[in-house]
Amino acid sequence: MFDTKLIGLKIKEIRKRKKISQEKLAEMVLMNHRSIVRLENSQSVPTVETLEKIAVALDVSISDFFETKMIKSRTEIVEDINNSIKKMNDDELRNFYKAVYYYIH
Repeated sequence: MFDTKLIGLKIKEIRKRKKISQEKLAEMVLMNHRSIVRLENSQSVPTVETLEKIAVALDVSISDFFETKMIKSRTEIVEDINNSIKKMNDDELRNFYKAVYYYIH
């Protein structure tokens, strides 16, 4: 059994990393834009044929959609960290700083 939520997340992650809009991907695979949105939000389950089309359009292997390790670009990682830091209270920020400081020194 496979995780349909993971597939949607991976499609979205790879699409964004390749700087392709949902609209452009839909055009590339001859689908409606809303269908891409539903796939990425795990509101629908793609057929094998659809996965093949999306894989070709994104220039990846179908197996990449089943990879459990999320791959993020440097920019996305920095953005995630910055967003997390902004939400931290003073104690959490100090602890985060200590952990990072000890890791890099």
